[in-house]
Order: sequence, then C-alpha cells, then structure tokens
Amino acid sequence: MSQISGARTLHRLIYTSRVSIPEAAIDHEIGSIVQTSRRNNRDVAITGLLLVHEGYFVQALEGPAEAVMSTYRRILDDPRHEKSKVLSAGPAAGREFGDWNMCARRMTAGDDAILDTLRARDRFAPESLSGAAVLRLLTAVRGIQARTRLGALG
Repeated sequence: MSQISGARTLHRLIYTSRVSIPEAAIDHEIGSIVQTSRRNNRDVAITGLLLVHEGYFVQALEGPAEAVMSTYRRILDDPRHEKSKVLSAGPAAGREFGDWNMCARRMTAGDDAILDTLRARDRFAPESLSGAAVLRLLTAVRGIQARTRLGALG
C-alpha cells in the first residue's frame, strides 16, 4: 500500500515501467537519463538506482516526499517510459542508495548470479513483484555496482 511521507520524513518510491527506446539508442538514452537525473536529483536531495533489463526500467527514488513525487510525475511524462506501475511508496527508515544521486545499471551476461535468479522465474516481470522483492533486487545490484567501482579503482 502506498503512503505519502511527512515533509521531514525520508520517502522511497519504487516503480517499474516498460522501456520505449529503440535498442540501437538505449545506451545513449540511458546515459542521458543518468546525466540529467544526477543534476536534477542533487538539487532536491534525491538518491536512487535505475535498473534496465529485458525491456523494463525498475527504479527506486529516495528523498523528501514532495521531491520524490515531483520526480515521478516527470517520469510519467517522459516518452521513454510506458505502462508505469508503482510497486511501493512510503516512509523509509534510511537511504539504501545514498551514495548516488542516480546510478543506472544495465544487466549484462556478466551479472550471472542475478540473471540466474531472474531466469528461475521464467521471464523477468517486475510488475508482478512486490516492492520488497524489487528493493532486495536493487540492493543486490547496488552491491555489484559498488564492488565493480571499487575493483576499477584498485
């Protein structure tokens, strides 16, 4: 059940939508989304993670409720997203993605453990998952992203 957080409470919204970007342009468009989101989100204290897999966007947005809802309204108006569905929304005890004003991850064959888990469900269908299940998926991706980043530095 979705709830609106108070003005001083951290709010988290998790949604999924269908990607409406031609495959040939997807890397460029995701790069554009991330670049714009980092700039916009920094100004309004939003953090989050965007996962792109098998024609879906799955995203968590965290921050002040008004800023999160305003950002989600912009996403609804973005023609790169279709059939958006909120999976969960409400107060959050803390930030899961506090290191990123926005980070995007496109799943690749190198993400074997996560892809094996997703394949166990026959096909990736985030709209049928609970908000808690998607949050677990996104935090697993966050861990991979952090290890990848640290590995690149070492």
